Amino acid sequence: MEKDGEFDLDTQVTVWYKNLNSLTEVTEADAEELRTHLLDLIDELKACGLDNEEAFWVASNRMGKTSDLGSIYTDINKPIIQLRRSLVILAGVLAYYLLYYFIHCSSKLIYISLLYFQMNGYVAISWISKYLIAIHLMVMVFVASIYFFEQKTISFIENIKLKPTHTFYLLLSAVVLSVLNTCLYPIIKNMTLSDRTIFSHLHHIYIYFDFIFPFTICAGFTILYSKYNRIARI
Repeated sequence: MEKDGEFDLDTQVTVWYKNLNSLTEVTEADAEELRTHLLDLIDELKACGLDNEEAFWVASNRMGKTSDLGSIYTDINKPIIQLRRSLVILAGVLAYYLLYYFIHCSSKLIYISLLYFQMNGYVAISWISKYLIAIHLMVMVFVASIYFFEQKTISFIENIKLKPTHTFYLLLSAVVLSVLNTCLYPIIKNMTLSDRTIFSHLHHIYIYFDFIFPFTICAGFTILYSKYNRIARI
């Protein structure tokens, strides 16, 4: 498409399309169909003698405001919207278990590596403790980023469009990590046969983690829920 002076028609159409595609009520297929219709209108108006800028603004006004289009497609895409919300909830649960088992597996692999390089078992456990503490701090920072920088963080999360296949991959990854976590326990046990107190000490650290990590997640969720619930009542 051509440009009239400083008006870039391609850029304006792209911005219009992105704004439309960012709406949760509008699917990608709907946005693409509306974009095609907008381009057809622009071509018709240009054939009538309008320049690019005039044709774009007239065509976009005929199409209606982006928010109005979102309202129209709310009822049309209601089943799809419900499916997306269900996928988000399911993906959130799976993401928790994925993170949980990832932390378990990664910490065990770190411990095995440290023992392999002849590090003292108790020193290795201290490094695992520091690693788990760092994970909890990262979770707290993430919750704080949502609490204090909600607009940027939430917009980033909302722009992640989940599909059923993505949820399946999350489930598969969580299952693989859970199996790996189960397999790593006997390896650590065999590597600490000479001193059973080391394995017992490590086992207690994971017991504390299994309590503190869910508590941290629940506390973060409670803080965020109380904030948004308070805002909703205003």
